[in-house]
Amino acid sequence: MVTYQNLQTDLLQALDLHIDILKEVDDIKTEEIPAFLFMMRSLGFMLDRAALVLASADDEEMYYMMFQYYSLLKELKLNLAMNHPYAKLQEEPLIETVNNFPDTYEKEMKIWWEEKTGLTVESTKQTLDLEEI
Repeated sequence: MVTYQNLQTDLLQALDLHIDILKEVDDIKTEEIPAFLFMMRSLGFMLDRAALVLASADDEEMYYMMFQYYSLLKELKLNLAMNHPYAKLQEEPLIETVNNFPDTYEKEMKIWWEEKTGLTVESTKQTLDLEEI
């Protein structure tokens, strides 16, 4: 069973990695700027509510935040692989930078969301699978 503390650890690690990227970037090659900006905007969107969720210590908020985080992280990886496969940040492939972000409980959060909402999260497409409306 995934706990608040498990998710908190992943979220704190993700925030730390995001801050490390901000601290360690000395230069971005001109041709890499679009991919870098896409990644940073995506990470910003993914982590936007993190501080509020951590401060609230609310299990439900943490589970919802992490369901979104894991889903958006997977989407970011797919988008980088499809649209910016050769992009690098300081000679390291950008996809490797993103692969460092934790995705430990992605499957558990997908199951949590499906059980909570009754909706199916389709893994082969970025949509919800609805039987009938």
